[in-house]
Amino acid sequence: MKRCFALFAPTLLGAAMAMSTPGLAADAVNIGYVDMQQVLEKSKLGQRAQATLKEKFGPRSEEFAKEEQAIRQQQQTLERDKPLMSKDQVKKKEEELQKAIETFQKTAGTTQQELVKEQQKLGQAIVGPAQEVVQALSKEKKMGMVFERGQAGIIYTDSALDLTKEVIKRLDEKTK
Repeated sequence: MKRCFALFAPTLLGAAMAMSTPGLAADAVNIGYVDMQQVLEKSKLGQRAQATLKEKFGPRSEEFAKEEQAIRQQQQTLERDKPLMSKDQVKKKEEELQKAIETFQKTAGTTQQELVKEQQKLGQAIVGPAQEVVQALSKEKKMGMVFERGQAGIIYTDSALDLTKEVIKRLDEKTK
């Protein structure tokens, strides 16, 4: 076992030294990352998409909030009045409440599905141009790799490698 390690030690030591030497590591591959969530939220295209979603789904969201509050109020009223009611009255109120909950969940679920589809559609309209900007920027800066920050599984990245602001700036310039 000691002999095997001795045979590989010079190779491992050389690799470790090469990786720890800033000049050699930087010359080998230029790496960067982009936070696509920020691009989606802060770019002009992303802000337009958010405004579209708010315009289309905002009123429904407010309706659902009111409906949910009314159901909660019914639940509280039932719990408060339950001791004063007959078993038949309690059963009837519970059935009414259950029906209201089911109707609410069904309509809210359908709206949620519509919202997700719309988010995906609008997101693709942003991601395509953003990827074009990332590719152009990567070629310009001679990047070997560019990762998406949230998807790369990387725990730490130096902020000097962050291309997000530049991607947003160029995407905004491109989509005036």
